[in-house]
Amino acid sequence: MNKSTIALLATLIGLSLAPLSAEDAKPAAPAAPPVSTAEKADKKGKGAREDWDKLTEAEKAEKLKERKAKMETRIKDLKAKKAAGTLNDKETQQLERLEKQAARGDRPPGDRPAGGKRPKKNETNDK
Repeated sequence: MNKSTIALLATLIGLSLAPLSAEDAKPAAPAAPPVSTAEKADKKGKGAREDWDKLTEAEKAEKLKERKAKMETRIKDLKAKKAAGTLNDKETQQLERLEKQAARGDRPPGDRPAGGKRPKKNETNDK
């Protein structure tokens, strides 16, 4: 091969490796610094609580209604799978938990312990 053929091949290879559009030539966005799991959990819990506190009573009622509907739908789906015999262990546990939560949610507010804490066996709620 002569020098001009080699130069032509090198140019073609260089062009094939070059980006084909301006979008391809843009540098990638810098990655966010890694956040520890403890920070994620702490941030999620605080943020969720702060967001909940900012909601109006009507918005809170709507969110609770949405959560209850979602839970009822999931229970219905899991019961259908159980009836079909295709429920796995994880889903069985989830169904049990959701049924317990649904049963707790049906109690009138007066039956629930104040502050979300249950009284100890030797104490009563007569404060």
